[in-house]
Amino acid sequence: MACLAAHDKTAPDRDFLALLPLIEEGALDQRNFVKKGVNWALRAIGRRNLKLNVPAREVAKRLAQSDNRAARWVGKDAERELASPKVLAQLTRRADGAGEQKRKPKKR
Repeated sequence: MACLAAHDKTAPDRDFLALLPLIEEGALDQRNFVKKGVNWALRAIGRRNLKLNVPAREVAKRLAQSDNRAARWVGKDAERELASPKVLAQLTRRADGAGEQKRKPKKR
């Protein structure tokens, strides 16, 4: 999930919205690599664009209020990153089209 969110630039948002319930379910798992993977996936989905940031932050808030220790860790960590001014500024620039930089042609 995390690799798909980070690298597949053409995948539609609805594919990632469908993954959010799986992330919530996986966040309940106490195994270290599972909770780290779930956290990475949630943060990667939330960093794709502003439309996905809002539902990802909602999931993070729900997880942060959970009684489950692993889910709480995932939620608090993801919420901290996704709500940070730096991430929100990046997403806003991307939404405005200013985040795209023109590449210089390679010298041969």
